[in-house]
Amino acid sequence: MKNENKNPFKCIGEPPQEVPKDLKDKVMSDVNSVKLLMDLTSLFSSNYASSIESFFKTKNKSNNTNK
Repeated sequence: MKNENKNPFKCIGEPPQEVPKDLKDKVMSDVNSVKLLMDLTSLFSSNYASSIESFFKTKNKSNNTNK
């Protein structure tokens, strides 16, 4: 009965083991790919509006000084 109440998730990672080098390299490569994708997405989505806004502000300021 005592064995049924034992939490199996507490046994995960005990004892600590070294991860294989090729698996570690693959995970880091995938993380770098996702980070690149996130950076490119933020470049073309969230910053797009502020880039257009700053462009028109600059254009309006230059038009006002020329008049």
